[in-house]
Amino acid sequence: MIIETIRSFLEARPMGVFVLLSSVVGGVYALSETRTFKKIFNILPCVFWVYFLPMVLATLNIFPSKSPVYDILKDYFLPASLFLLFISTNISDILKLGPRTLLVMVSGSVGVVIGSVVGVLVLIPFFKAGLLPENHLDILWKGVAALSGSWIGGSANMAAIWESLVSKPPTPAEGGLFSAMIAVDICVAYPWMALVIALAAYQTRVDRWTKADTSQVEKVNKRMEEISKSESRFLRTDKFIYMLALAFFAALLSNWLGFKIEKIFEGVVKSQLWRSILGSYAVMIILITFFGLSCSFTPISKLEGYGASKVGYALLYLVLARIGAKSNLNALTNFPWYILMGVVWILIHALCLFIAMRIMRAPMFFAATASQANIGGPVSAPVVAAAYQPNLAVVGLLMAIVGNILGTFLGLFAVAPIIQFLTSLFH
Repeated sequence: MIIETIRSFLEARPMGVFVLLSSVVGGVYALSETRTFKKIFNILPCVFWVYFLPMVLATLNIFPSKSPVYDILKDYFLPASLFLLFISTNISDILKLGPRTLLVMVSGSVGVVIGSVVGVLVLIPFFKAGLLPENHLDILWKGVAALSGSWIGGSANMAAIWESLVSKPPTPAEGGLFSAMIAVDICVAYPWMALVIALAAYQTRVDRWTKADTSQVEKVNKRMEEISKSESRFLRTDKFIYMLALAFFAALLSNWLGFKIEKIFEGVVKSQLWRSILGSYAVMIILITFFGLSCSFTPISKLEGYGASKVGYALLYLVLARIGAKSNLNALTNFPWYILMGVVWILIHALCLFIAMRIMRAPMFFAATASQANIGGPVSAPVVAAAYQPNLAVVGLLMAIVGNILGTFLGLFAVAPIIQFLTSLFH
């Protein structure tokens, strides 16, 4: 009775959905600062609970399945958050990390692409045996591409790819598949993060065994110490208004241009896949990436001194909570074989990273941080970086930004067409 009352209230008042999502995000981060819960959040980071709690509420049938708030968060909050994160990017600092660091990062991303293929091959026998819904095989490429975006760059990439490829409106099969992909993300990615953090205690032994050259770590460490000592300013009301105005103007402009460009492609491109890839939402994400990176070379980037990336993350967390509210935990019990796909997938990613680390004599710090920058994204990568080198948490963020840039493009233009072709062979 109580649940039905709350659900009816939220269905009638969309602002109530926004308030509940905001309360979940705010409550999670407030609890993470308390001494009682801090150890829990060190094991399962805040981003996990931002996903998980709305998903639990959705499973309990509290969140409505549809709400105007969901569309606003998807169409405007997500691109606005990406814009603020990208204007804070310092390309010169990324280049100063050294070629090995970037190569290890790219190796991890390539490992995700290769792992997606192997993971899907593992699933095929279960489709043939009737253990997975047959109608999922036709659309599997959409879900795998979306999850690859998350595991290359982060949840924002996952949302961007899924919204670019999903039918309008989504079919029931697509909804079930996306819930399964969210379940894989939660059940595989976060235990992987715990394992990577646990291995930090053995990094010296591993570096000695692989004969890694750690001189680059020392150089980057010195550079990051200089950055951390630079003077930072408090968030001011006028700067905060500038950030929001710029971010949402860029989001609005990208949405409008994306719609216009989609109309141009409709009469030219015949392939359903490429029409999905070149759809308005995908074009919008590409445009917002371009706008944000372009502004990072202008005085607009100085807004980072007033906390532009922090505001960007706040917007992003609301988008992540929205994804959780649109999913539920039933997929975990309905499609357990997808979890097996995720385990195989992430092991292939780890193998590619290990091979790259061994060949390039890269420190384990680079490989571990690159892995979390891929699998976890910009929110949790600094946590792993700090676990290995306490002064180099920013390196995790910088590497995650590289993954953030690569995630949407590799998911749409590499994983999606490869998996669609692969699954078509088994019809």
